[in-house]
Amino acid sequence: MALRASERVWRTTAIVMCAAVPAGFYVLGDLTDAFPGVLTVRADRESPAAGPPALAEEWERVAIDDGGPGAGVPPPAIAEGDLQERMDATAELPVVSGGLAYSVVEAGSGEVIASRDPDTPRVPASTLKLLTAAAVLRQYTGQEVLVTRAAVQDGVVTLVSGGDMTLSEEDLRALAESAAALAAEQGTEEVSVVLDDSLIEGGQNPAWGNNGTAGGWVTPTASLALDRGWLDGEQYGPKSVDPAGDAARRFAQLLGDVGLTVRGEVTEGTAPPGAASTEIHSEPLEEIVRETLQISDNTLAELLAHLVALSRGEATTPQSAAAAVEAEIRALGAELGVAEEDLAGLEIHDGSGLSRENRVPPALLAAVLAEVSSGEEPALEPILFDVPVAGLSGTLAERFDAAETEDARGLVRGKTGYLGGAATLAGVAVLPSGETVGYSIVVHGFDGADADAARAAVDRAASEIVEVD
Repeated sequence: MALRASERVWRTTAIVMCAAVPAGFYVLGDLTDAFPGVLTVRADRESPAAGPPALAEEWERVAIDDGGPGAGVPPPAIAEGDLQERMDATAELPVVSGGLAYSVVEAGSGEVIASRDPDTPRVPASTLKLLTAAAVLRQYTGQEVLVTRAAVQDGVVTLVSGGDMTLSEEDLRALAESAAALAAEQGTEEVSVVLDDSLIEGGQNPAWGNNGTAGGWVTPTASLALDRGWLDGEQYGPKSVDPAGDAARRFAQLLGDVGLTVRGEVTEGTAPPGAASTEIHSEPLEEIVRETLQISDNTLAELLAHLVALSRGEATTPQSAAAAVEAEIRALGAELGVAEEDLAGLEIHDGSGLSRENRVPPALLAAVLAEVSSGEEPALEPILFDVPVAGLSGTLAERFDAAETEDARGLVRGKTGYLGGAATLAGVAVLPSGETVGYSIVVHGFDGADADAARAAVDRAASEIVEVD
Protein backbone atom coordinates (compact mmCIF):
# COMPACT_ATOMS: atom_id res chain seq x y z
CA MET A 1 0.00 0.00 0.00
CA ALA A 2 2.93 2.39 0.45
CA LEU A 3 3.42 5.12 -2.15
CA ARG A 4 6.62 5.35 -4.15
CA ALA A 5 8.85 8.34 -3.40
CA SER A 6 8.43 9.64 -6.93
CA GLU A 7 4.66 9.72 -6.51
CA ARG A 8 5.00 11.76 -3.32
CA VAL A 9 7.24 14.26 -5.12
CA TRP A 10 4.79 14.63 -8.00
CA ARG A 11 1.83 15.03 -5.65
CA THR A 12 3.60 17.58 -3.48
CA THR A 13 4.61 19.51 -6.59
CA ALA A 14 1.00 19.46 -7.76
CA ILE A 15 -0.29 20.87 -4.49
CA VAL A 16 2.32 23.64 -4.36
CA MET A 17 1.79 24.70 -7.98
CA CYS A 18 -1.98 24.51 -7.65
CA ALA A 19 -1.87 26.84 -4.68
CA ALA A 20 0.43 29.27 -6.47
CA VAL A 21 -1.07 29.08 -9.96
CA PRO A 22 -4.85 28.53 -9.85
CA ALA A 23 -5.13 28.14 -13.61
CA GLY A 24 -2.82 25.14 -13.49
CA PHE A 25 -4.63 23.50 -10.60
CA TYR A 26 -6.77 21.02 -12.43
CA VAL A 27 -4.44 19.94 -15.21
CA LEU A 28 -1.40 19.32 -13.02
CA GLY A 29 -3.41 17.86 -10.18
CA ASP A 30 -5.17 15.57 -12.63
CA LEU A 31 -1.97 14.47 -14.35
CA THR A 32 -0.37 13.46 -11.06
CA ASP A 33 -3.57 11.89 -9.77
CA ALA A 34 -3.59 14.34 -6.89
CA PHE A 35 -7.13 15.08 -8.06
CA PRO A 36 -9.63 13.08 -10.10
CA GLY A 37 -9.97 13.42 -13.82
CA VAL A 38 -9.42 11.79 -17.17
CA LEU A 39 -5.67 12.52 -17.35
CA THR A 40 -3.14 10.26 -15.63
CA VAL A 41 0.50 9.32 -15.54
CA ARG A 42 -0.10 6.24 -13.40
CA ALA A 43 -2.10 3.12 -14.05
CA ASP A 44 -0.64 0.55 -11.69
CA ARG A 45 -2.11 1.56 -8.34
CA GLU A 46 -5.33 -0.17 -7.36
CA SER A 47 -7.65 1.18 -4.73
CA PRO A 48 -8.97 -1.08 -1.97
CA ALA A 49 -12.13 -2.88 -2.90
CA ALA A 50 -15.27 -1.25 -1.61
CA GLY A 51 -17.56 -3.00 0.82
CA PRO A 52 -21.34 -3.02 0.50
CA PRO A 53 -22.43 0.47 -0.56
CA ALA A 54 -22.87 2.16 2.80
CA LEU A 55 -25.45 -0.36 4.05
CA ALA A 56 -23.24 -1.16 7.01
CA GLU A 57 -23.74 2.39 8.20
CA GLU A 58 -27.48 1.85 8.59
CA TRP A 59 -28.97 2.20 12.06
CA GLU A 60 -31.25 -0.72 11.36
CA ARG A 61 -31.25 -3.17 8.47
CA VAL A 62 -34.30 -2.14 6.49
CA ALA A 63 -35.68 -3.17 3.13
CA ILE A 64 -34.57 -0.82 0.37
CA ASP A 65 -36.99 -0.16 -2.46
CA ASP A 66 -35.31 0.15 -5.85
CA GLY A 67 -35.26 3.82 -6.57
CA GLY A 68 -37.91 4.83 -4.06
CA PRO A 69 -40.07 7.91 -4.36
CA GLY A 70 -38.42 10.68 -6.27
CA ALA A 71 -35.84 8.56 -8.09
CA GLY A 72 -35.20 10.01 -11.51
CA VAL A 73 -37.52 12.97 -10.93
CA PRO A 74 -35.70 16.12 -12.03
CA PRO A 75 -35.81 19.21 -9.87
CA PRO A 76 -37.42 22.34 -11.29
CA ALA A 77 -35.63 23.81 -14.29
CA ILE A 78 -33.62 26.91 -13.44
CA ALA A 79 -31.10 29.08 -15.17
CA GLU A 80 -27.57 27.72 -15.19
CA GLY A 81 -24.68 29.62 -13.69
CA ASP A 82 -25.78 29.82 -10.09
CA LEU A 83 -24.35 27.03 -7.95
CA GLN A 84 -26.47 28.02 -4.98
CA GLU A 85 -29.72 27.76 -6.95
CA ARG A 86 -28.73 24.56 -8.69
CA MET A 87 -27.82 22.80 -5.45
CA ASP A 88 -30.90 24.16 -3.69
CA ALA A 89 -33.05 22.68 -6.44
CA THR A 90 -32.17 19.23 -5.11
CA ALA A 91 -34.27 20.03 -2.03
CA GLU A 92 -37.37 19.87 -4.25
CA LEU A 93 -36.89 16.19 -5.05
CA PRO A 94 -39.70 14.22 -3.34
CA VAL A 95 -37.32 12.06 -1.31
CA VAL A 96 -35.55 15.18 0.00
CA SER A 97 -38.65 17.26 0.61
CA GLY A 98 -36.65 20.19 1.89
CA GLY A 99 -34.35 18.08 4.09
CA LEU A 100 -31.11 19.32 2.56
CA ALA A 101 -28.10 20.95 4.20
CA TYR A 102 -24.75 21.69 2.61
CA SER A 103 -21.73 23.93 2.55
CA VAL A 104 -19.21 24.53 -0.25
CA VAL A 105 -16.02 26.36 0.77
CA GLU A 106 -13.21 27.57 -1.48
CA ALA A 107 -9.76 26.23 -0.63
CA GLY A 108 -7.21 28.77 0.50
CA SER A 109 -9.53 31.73 0.95
CA GLY A 110 -12.09 29.90 3.09
CA GLU A 111 -14.86 31.76 1.26
CA VAL A 112 -18.28 30.12 1.41
CA ILE A 113 -19.39 29.76 -2.21
CA ALA A 114 -22.77 28.15 -1.58
CA SER A 115 -24.62 26.93 1.50
CA ARG A 116 -27.99 25.86 2.86
CA ASP A 117 -28.61 25.42 6.57
CA PRO A 118 -24.84 24.98 7.07
CA ASP A 119 -24.70 25.75 10.79
CA THR A 120 -27.21 23.23 12.11
CA PRO A 121 -25.38 20.20 13.55
CA ARG A 122 -26.36 17.10 11.59
CA VAL A 123 -25.71 13.37 11.89
CA PRO A 124 -22.53 12.93 9.82
CA ALA A 125 -22.66 9.13 9.55
CA SER A 126 -19.39 7.86 8.08
CA THR A 127 -18.24 11.25 6.85
CA LEU A 128 -17.09 11.57 10.47
CA LYS A 129 -14.17 9.33 9.45
CA LEU A 130 -12.73 12.37 7.64
CA LEU A 131 -12.47 14.21 10.95
CA THR A 132 -10.92 11.16 12.61
CA ALA A 133 -8.38 11.03 9.79
CA ALA A 134 -7.61 14.72 10.21
CA ALA A 135 -7.14 14.24 13.97
CA VAL A 136 -4.73 11.34 13.43
CA LEU A 137 -2.68 13.25 10.86
CA ARG A 138 -2.39 16.19 13.26
CA GLN A 139 -0.85 13.88 15.84
CA TYR A 140 1.32 11.66 13.63
CA THR A 141 3.47 12.14 10.52
CA GLY A 142 1.73 9.23 8.81
CA GLN A 143 4.99 7.32 8.42
CA GLU A 144 4.72 5.65 11.84
CA VAL A 145 4.13 1.90 11.95
CA LEU A 146 2.43 -0.21 14.59
CA VAL A 147 4.86 -2.70 16.10
CA THR A 148 3.94 -6.14 17.41
CA ARG A 149 6.71 -7.78 19.39
CA ALA A 150 7.49 -11.24 20.77
CA ALA A 151 9.87 -11.35 23.74
CA VAL A 152 11.48 -14.68 24.69
CA GLN A 153 13.08 -15.44 28.05
CA ASP A 154 13.18 -18.35 30.52
CA GLY A 155 10.72 -20.46 28.56
CA VAL A 156 8.13 -17.69 28.24
CA VAL A 157 7.10 -16.03 24.99
CA THR A 158 5.38 -12.70 25.62
CA LEU A 159 3.31 -11.29 22.78
CA VAL A 160 3.49 -7.51 23.18
CA SER A 161 0.80 -5.72 21.22
CA GLY A 162 1.36 -2.33 19.62
CA GLY A 163 -2.06 -1.39 18.31
CA ASP A 164 -1.95 -3.35 15.05
CA MET A 165 -5.43 -4.69 14.26
CA THR A 166 -4.44 -5.42 10.65
CA LEU A 167 -2.24 -8.46 11.36
CA SER A 168 -2.53 -11.26 8.82
CA GLU A 169 -2.03 -14.98 9.36
CA GLU A 170 1.28 -14.63 7.51
CA ASP A 171 2.38 -11.84 9.86
CA LEU A 172 1.68 -13.92 12.96
CA ARG A 173 3.38 -16.96 11.45
CA ALA A 174 6.50 -14.94 10.66
CA LEU A 175 6.55 -13.63 14.24
CA ALA A 176 6.11 -17.17 15.58
CA GLU A 177 8.98 -18.45 13.44
CA SER A 178 11.28 -15.68 14.66
CA ALA A 179 10.23 -16.28 18.28
CA ALA A 180 10.89 -20.01 17.88
CA ALA A 181 14.35 -19.22 16.52
CA LEU A 182 15.08 -17.09 19.61
CA ALA A 183 13.87 -19.92 21.86
CA ALA A 184 16.15 -22.36 20.04
CA GLU A 185 19.12 -20.02 20.59
CA GLN A 186 18.29 -20.11 24.30
CA GLY A 187 18.06 -23.89 24.29
CA THR A 188 14.32 -23.84 24.94
CA GLU A 189 11.89 -26.31 23.36
CA GLU A 190 8.90 -25.85 25.66
CA VAL A 191 7.29 -22.47 26.31
CA SER A 192 4.27 -20.78 27.81
CA VAL A 193 2.62 -17.79 26.13
CA VAL A 194 1.79 -14.47 27.78
CA LEU A 195 -0.18 -11.62 26.21
CA ASP A 196 0.57 -7.98 26.97
CA ASP A 197 -2.30 -5.98 25.50
CA SER A 198 -2.06 -3.04 27.87
CA LEU A 199 -1.31 -0.38 25.24
CA ILE A 200 -4.97 0.30 24.39
CA GLU A 201 -7.90 -0.27 26.72
CA GLY A 202 -10.47 -0.11 23.91
CA GLY A 203 -13.52 -2.33 23.92
CA GLN A 204 -17.11 -1.77 22.82
CA ASN A 205 -18.48 1.75 22.58
CA PRO A 206 -21.99 2.10 24.06
CA ALA A 207 -22.61 5.00 21.67
CA TRP A 208 -22.69 2.54 18.76
CA GLY A 209 -26.09 1.34 19.91
CA ASN A 210 -27.44 -1.34 17.58
CA ASN A 211 -24.57 -0.66 15.18
CA GLY A 212 -22.05 -2.51 17.29
CA THR A 213 -20.25 -5.83 17.13
CA ALA A 214 -23.39 -7.96 17.33
CA GLY A 215 -24.64 -6.56 14.05
CA GLY A 216 -21.32 -7.15 12.32
CA TRP A 217 -20.57 -3.46 11.90
CA VAL A 218 -17.38 -3.14 13.93
CA THR A 219 -14.84 -5.06 16.00
CA PRO A 220 -14.27 -3.87 19.59
CA THR A 221 -11.13 -1.76 19.58
CA ALA A 222 -8.06 -3.62 20.81
CA SER A 223 -4.29 -3.27 20.82
CA LEU A 224 -4.01 -6.41 18.69
CA ALA A 225 -6.18 -8.26 16.19
CA LEU A 226 -5.91 -10.82 13.45
CA ASP A 227 -7.48 -9.57 10.20
CA ARG A 228 -9.27 -6.72 12.06
CA GLY A 229 -11.25 -9.29 14.03
CA TRP A 230 -13.28 -10.26 10.94
CA LEU A 231 -14.07 -13.90 11.74
CA ASP A 232 -15.06 -14.82 8.19
CA GLY A 233 -12.84 -12.33 6.39
CA GLU A 234 -15.84 -10.22 5.41
CA GLN A 235 -16.11 -6.53 6.27
CA TYR A 236 -19.66 -6.82 7.59
CA GLY A 237 -19.64 -10.44 8.77
CA PRO A 238 -19.31 -11.76 12.33
CA LYS A 239 -16.74 -10.04 14.52
CA SER A 240 -14.50 -11.25 17.31
CA VAL A 241 -15.56 -10.06 20.75
CA ASP A 242 -12.01 -10.63 22.06
CA PRO A 243 -9.71 -9.73 19.16
CA ALA A 244 -6.48 -9.51 21.17
CA GLY A 245 -7.17 -12.81 22.94
CA ASP A 246 -8.09 -14.55 19.68
CA ALA A 247 -4.88 -13.31 18.03
CA ALA A 248 -2.77 -14.46 20.99
CA ARG A 249 -4.34 -17.91 20.98
CA ARG A 250 -3.67 -18.24 17.27
CA PHE A 251 -0.08 -17.12 17.86
CA ALA A 252 0.31 -19.90 20.45
CA GLN A 253 -0.97 -22.44 17.91
CA LEU A 254 1.50 -21.17 15.33
CA LEU A 255 4.35 -21.52 17.83
CA GLY A 256 3.36 -25.17 18.06
CA ASP A 257 3.21 -25.46 14.29
CA VAL A 258 6.83 -24.26 13.98
CA GLY A 259 8.17 -26.80 16.45
CA LEU A 260 7.79 -25.50 20.00
CA THR A 261 5.82 -27.30 22.67
CA VAL A 262 3.33 -24.83 24.15
CA ARG A 263 2.16 -25.57 27.67
CA GLY A 264 -1.02 -24.26 29.24
CA GLU A 265 -3.33 -21.48 28.11
CA VAL A 266 -2.41 -17.95 27.14
CA THR A 267 -2.18 -15.72 30.23
CA GLU A 268 -1.86 -11.97 30.68
CA GLY A 269 1.31 -10.25 31.78
CA THR A 270 4.26 -8.13 30.66
CA ALA A 271 7.58 -8.92 29.04
CA PRO A 272 10.60 -9.04 31.38
CA PRO A 273 12.97 -6.09 30.92
CA GLY A 274 15.87 -6.87 28.60
CA ALA A 275 14.33 -10.02 27.14
CA ALA A 276 15.45 -10.92 23.62
CA SER A 277 12.72 -10.01 21.18
CA THR A 278 11.64 -9.95 17.56
CA GLU A 279 9.02 -7.78 15.90
CA ILE A 280 6.82 -7.17 12.89
CA HIS A 281 5.42 -3.90 11.56
CA SER A 282 2.15 -2.70 10.10
CA GLU A 283 1.83 -0.55 6.99
CA PRO A 284 2.49 3.15 7.68
CA LEU A 285 -0.36 4.95 9.41
CA GLU A 286 -1.12 7.05 6.32
CA GLU A 287 -1.87 3.83 4.42
CA ILE A 288 -4.16 2.65 7.22
CA VAL A 289 -5.94 6.01 6.96
CA ARG A 290 -6.31 5.49 3.22
CA GLU A 291 -7.81 2.03 3.66
CA THR A 292 -10.16 3.38 6.31
CA LEU A 293 -11.54 6.09 4.01
CA GLN A 294 -11.64 4.06 0.81
CA ILE A 295 -13.79 1.20 2.13
CA SER A 296 -15.30 3.02 5.12
CA ASP A 297 -13.73 0.61 7.60
CA ASN A 298 -15.39 1.14 10.97
CA THR A 299 -12.90 -1.00 12.88
CA LEU A 300 -9.86 0.87 11.60
CA ALA A 301 -11.55 4.23 12.16
CA GLU A 302 -12.12 3.38 15.82
CA LEU A 303 -8.51 2.23 16.13
CA LEU A 304 -7.31 5.54 14.66
CA ALA A 305 -9.38 7.46 17.20
CA HIS A 306 -7.76 5.49 20.01
CA LEU A 307 -4.33 6.25 18.57
CA VAL A 308 -5.19 9.95 18.75
CA ALA A 309 -5.93 9.60 22.46
CA LEU A 310 -2.74 7.57 22.94
CA SER A 311 -0.62 10.24 21.27
CA ARG A 312 -2.22 12.96 23.38
CA GLY A 313 -1.34 11.04 26.54
CA GLU A 314 -4.99 10.47 27.41
CA ALA A 315 -6.97 7.40 28.42
CA THR A 316 -7.69 4.94 25.61
CA THR A 317 -11.29 4.07 26.37
CA PRO A 318 -13.85 4.52 23.55
CA GLN A 319 -15.21 7.64 25.24
CA SER A 320 -11.75 9.16 25.67
CA ALA A 321 -10.84 8.33 22.08
CA ALA A 322 -13.92 10.17 20.79
CA ALA A 323 -13.17 13.11 23.07
CA ALA A 324 -9.59 13.25 21.78
CA VAL A 325 -10.77 13.44 18.17
CA GLU A 326 -13.28 16.14 19.11
CA ALA A 327 -10.57 18.15 20.87
CA GLU A 328 -8.32 17.97 17.81
CA ILE A 329 -11.10 19.07 15.47
CA ARG A 330 -12.11 21.93 17.76
CA ALA A 331 -8.50 23.10 17.74
CA LEU A 332 -8.31 22.78 13.95
CA GLY A 333 -11.62 24.60 13.51
CA ALA A 334 -10.43 27.45 15.72
CA GLU A 335 -7.22 27.71 13.68
CA LEU A 336 -9.32 27.93 10.49
CA GLY A 337 -11.56 30.65 11.94
CA VAL A 338 -14.68 28.47 11.95
CA ALA A 339 -17.58 30.28 13.60
CA GLU A 340 -17.92 29.64 17.32
CA GLU A 341 -21.51 28.48 16.91
CA ASP A 342 -20.37 25.76 14.50
CA LEU A 343 -17.71 24.55 16.90
CA ALA A 344 -20.23 24.68 19.74
CA GLY A 345 -22.50 22.31 17.81
CA LEU A 346 -19.80 19.68 17.33
CA GLU A 347 -20.41 16.39 19.17
CA ILE A 348 -18.23 13.35 18.55
CA HIS A 349 -19.05 10.09 20.31
CA ASP A 350 -16.99 7.61 18.30
CA GLY A 351 -14.36 7.50 15.57
CA SER A 352 -16.34 5.76 12.84
CA GLY A 353 -19.64 7.61 12.63
CA LEU A 354 -21.70 4.59 13.69
CA SER A 355 -23.25 6.52 16.58
CA ARG A 356 -26.33 8.53 15.78
CA GLU A 357 -25.42 10.80 18.68
CA ASN A 358 -22.66 12.41 16.58
CA ARG A 359 -23.35 15.94 15.33
CA VAL A 360 -21.28 17.96 12.85
CA PRO A 361 -22.37 21.20 11.15
CA PRO A 362 -21.78 20.99 7.37
CA ALA A 363 -19.98 24.34 7.58
CA LEU A 364 -17.32 22.86 9.85
CA LEU A 365 -16.70 19.73 7.79
CA ALA A 366 -16.55 21.72 4.53
CA ALA A 367 -14.09 24.17 6.08
CA VAL A 368 -11.79 21.37 7.20
CA LEU A 369 -11.89 19.79 3.74
CA ALA A 370 -11.19 23.14 2.09
CA GLU A 371 -8.11 23.42 4.27
CA VAL A 372 -7.11 19.87 3.34
CA SER A 373 -7.20 20.79 -0.36
CA SER A 374 -5.57 24.20 0.01
CA GLY A 375 -2.01 22.93 0.26
CA GLU A 376 -1.54 25.09 3.35
CA GLU A 377 -1.72 22.19 5.81
CA PRO A 378 0.78 19.56 4.55
CA ALA A 379 0.04 17.20 7.42
CA LEU A 380 -3.53 16.77 6.19
CA GLU A 381 -2.70 16.32 2.49
CA PRO A 382 -2.97 12.50 2.52
CA ILE A 383 -6.74 12.84 3.02
CA LEU A 384 -6.92 14.56 -0.37
CA PHE A 385 -5.67 11.43 -2.10
CA ASP A 386 -7.50 8.95 0.12
CA VAL A 387 -11.18 9.69 -0.39
CA PRO A 388 -12.97 7.66 -3.10
CA VAL A 389 -13.51 9.04 -6.59
CA ALA A 390 -17.06 9.20 -7.98
CA GLY A 391 -17.81 6.20 -10.16
CA LEU A 392 -14.27 4.85 -9.90
CA SER A 393 -13.10 3.75 -6.47
CA GLY A 394 -13.98 2.73 -2.94
CA THR A 395 -17.50 3.33 -1.69
CA LEU A 396 -18.20 5.61 -4.68
CA ALA A 397 -17.33 2.99 -7.30
CA GLU A 398 -20.99 2.26 -8.03
CA ARG A 399 -22.38 5.74 -7.42
CA PHE A 400 -22.97 8.67 -9.81
CA ASP A 401 -24.40 6.33 -12.44
CA ALA A 402 -27.68 8.16 -13.15
CA ALA A 403 -28.10 10.33 -16.24
CA GLU A 404 -28.13 13.48 -14.09
CA THR A 405 -24.86 12.64 -12.31
CA GLU A 406 -22.75 10.52 -14.66
CA ASP A 407 -20.86 13.56 -15.99
CA ALA A 408 -19.42 14.01 -12.50
CA ARG A 409 -17.81 10.55 -12.49
CA GLY A 410 -14.08 10.95 -12.00
CA LEU A 411 -14.46 14.61 -11.02
CA VAL A 412 -15.84 14.46 -7.48
CA ARG A 413 -13.97 12.97 -4.53
CA GLY A 414 -15.98 12.20 -1.44
CA LYS A 415 -16.48 10.11 1.66
CA THR A 416 -19.90 8.51 1.85
CA GLY A 417 -22.12 8.14 4.88
CA TYR A 418 -25.51 6.61 5.67
CA LEU A 419 -27.23 6.22 9.00
CA GLY A 420 -30.99 5.69 9.24
CA GLY A 421 -32.55 8.87 7.84
CA ALA A 422 -29.29 10.66 7.00
CA ALA A 423 -27.39 10.30 3.71
CA THR A 424 -24.14 12.24 3.58
CA LEU A 425 -21.22 12.96 1.29
CA ALA A 426 -18.20 15.15 2.01
CA GLY A 427 -15.01 15.70 0.09
CA VAL A 428 -13.21 17.89 -2.42
CA ALA A 429 -13.88 18.93 -6.01
CA VAL A 430 -12.76 21.42 -8.62
CA LEU A 431 -15.21 24.00 -9.97
CA PRO A 432 -15.34 24.41 -13.76
CA SER A 433 -13.66 27.79 -13.23
CA GLY A 434 -10.66 26.07 -11.63
CA GLU A 435 -11.20 26.80 -7.93
CA THR A 436 -10.85 23.90 -5.53
CA VAL A 437 -13.51 23.47 -2.89
CA GLY A 438 -14.27 21.40 0.15
CA TYR A 439 -17.90 20.41 0.53
CA SER A 440 -20.29 18.65 2.89
CA ILE A 441 -23.80 17.55 1.87
CA VAL A 442 -26.52 16.04 4.08
CA VAL A 443 -29.95 14.79 3.05
CA HIS A 444 -31.96 14.11 6.19
CA GLY A 445 -35.39 13.17 7.48
CA PHE A 446 -36.32 10.56 4.85
CA ASP A 447 -37.74 7.10 5.45
CA GLY A 448 -35.20 4.28 5.60
CA ALA A 449 -36.89 2.50 2.71
CA ASP A 450 -35.92 5.43 0.49
CA ALA A 451 -32.19 5.15 1.19
CA ASP A 452 -31.14 4.60 -2.43
CA ALA A 453 -33.13 7.60 -3.63
CA ALA A 454 -31.64 9.73 -0.85
CA ARG A 455 -28.11 8.74 -1.84
CA ALA A 456 -28.95 9.56 -5.45
CA ALA A 457 -30.13 12.98 -4.32
CA VAL A 458 -26.84 13.56 -2.49
CA ASP A 459 -24.98 12.63 -5.66
CA ARG A 460 -27.19 14.99 -7.61
CA ALA A 461 -26.27 17.90 -5.34
CA ALA A 462 -22.57 17.03 -5.48
CA SER A 463 -22.59 16.79 -9.26
CA GLU A 464 -23.73 20.41 -9.49
CA ILE A 465 -20.38 21.48 -8.02
CA VAL A 466 -18.54 20.31 -11.14
CA GLU A 467 -21.35 21.07 -13.60
CA VAL A 468 -20.14 23.12 -16.55
CA ASP A 469 -22.36 26.18 -16.91
